[in-house]
Amino acid sequence: MTSVGREPLEHRLTQRDLDCTPDDGNRYEIIDGRLYVTPFPTYAHQQAVTQLVTLLNNHVRQNRTGRVFAAGLKVVLDEPSGIGPDVVFVSTARMVDMQADGYYGAPDLVVEVLSSKPELDRFVKLHKYADAGVAHYWIVDAAGRTLSAYRLEAGRYALAWEGEGDATFEPELFRGLRIDLAELWV
Repeated sequence: MTSVGREPLEHRLTQRDLDCTPDDGNRYEIIDGRLYVTPFPTYAHQQAVTQLVTLLNNHVRQNRTGRVFAAGLKVVLDEPSGIGPDVVFVSTARMVDMQADGYYGAPDLVVEVLSSKPELDRFVKLHKYADAGVAHYWIVDAAGRTLSAYRLEAGRYALAWEGEGDATFEPELFRGLRIDLAELWV
């Protein structure tokens, strides 16, 4: 389509546009006004997410420190960015930012399990989460059997811990919790 004497209009998407995406099994996310679509996750991806949610949720409920959410929770970091992380932890103090349609603000922890578009998690989301002030970001590679934990320091992520295979992770965010990585790969 061309226009005479006019520049084409550019439509930047916002988190509100997520309400209009089809219910087709794909994950739709909008980051800085750009649409990202990822297909159904793999078995290994879902296994890692399920195990991690179970471990975190049991610990958080026992210690009454907040809430853990699995994939499907809309997280609005800013107006042009609405995402659906694989795992989200929101401390009790930050639950005031929970609304009926999702969480508005920076959660305490976001976890992404790599899928068909690892560059999205390792670069695009890593920078967006840091810019939004998400204090802790974990990237799980179920195929490579690794977990990388990042901590926000001076507006940028620093690698706080990295392990693979059957290593044991003791996250600083969850005092007393030990995550045997081998449980994520079952």
